[in-house]
Amino acid sequence: MSSIKTLLETMRMLRDKDNGCPWDIEQTLESLSPCVVEEAYEVSDAIANKDYENLKEELGDVLLQVIFQSEIANELKLFNFDEIVDTLNKKLIRRHPHVFEDAPKPLSAKEQTQAWDAIKAQEKKPKDTRKTFADIPVSLPPILKAKKIQKKASKKGFDWKESIDVIEKIEEELKELKYEVQQNNQENSQEELGDLLFSIINLSRHLEIDASEAINQANHKFVKRFRLMEEEIAKDNQEIGNLTSDELEEFWVKIKSYG
Repeated sequence: MSSIKTLLETMRMLRDKDNGCPWDIEQTLESLSPCVVEEAYEVSDAIANKDYENLKEELGDVLLQVIFQSEIANELKLFNFDEIVDTLNKKLIRRHPHVFEDAPKPLSAKEQTQAWDAIKAQEKKPKDTRKTFADIPVSLPPILKAKKIQKKASKKGFDWKESIDVIEKIEEELKELKYEVQQNNQENSQEELGDLLFSIINLSRHLEIDASEAINQANHKFVKRFRLMEEEIAKDNQEIGNLTSDELEEFWVKIKSYG
C-alpha cells in the first residue's frame, strides 16, 4: 500500500463513527478551515527560520488538512481525494502548454505568468465584467487580499504609473490621518489608517517588495533590538519597568547605534 493510501486509511479509521476518535469525528469542513490557514503560516515560519526538520513536520500537517478535508467531503458525497489529485494534475498540464503541448516556450518567468493568467481567465465561466474582484476569497489575510485587489485593478488599467506617485498618495493619506487623530475622531481615524495601509501595500507592489516579508523583517529587527536593550539595562543594574520613557529612549538610541 502506498504512503498516501495508508494515510487515507488512517483518516478513515479516525473518522469511523463506532471506533474512531471523538474529536476527529465531530470535525467539519467549516471547523477545520482556520487550521488550514494556521498550518500554512507555520510552514512559512519554518522556511523563514530555515528549520528544515520542522518544515518536514509542518508540510505533513498541511497534507493532513488536505486528507482530513477530502475525507469529510467524501463522506458528504461531494468529492474524494483522487478527484482532488486528478483536478490538480489536469490543471497543471493545462496551464503549462509549453511543457506538455506544442505551444511556444515563454522567454521569461514574467511571460509565463502572463500566459498563466490568460489560461486562468479562459478557464473561468463567463461572469459579469463589472465583478472584477468576485473571485478574491473573503477570508484571505488582509495584506495578501489588498495586493490581489490592487493587481486586478492594475490589469484593468487603474494604477499609478510610477512609484513616486504612490509615495505622494501615502503622504496625502498620512495628512488625512493626522487631521482625524487631532480631531479625536476614532471612526474616521480607523478609515484613514486603512487607506494609509492600503497605499503602503500598493507601494510595496510597485517596488516588487513582499509587504509581509518586509513587516516580518521589521518585527524581527524590533524584537532583536528590544532584547539587546533589556540586556543593556540589566548590565546597568536597572529594571526596565522602573525607567521613564525618556530613559528608555536613551537606551533605545544607544542600541540602534550598534546597527
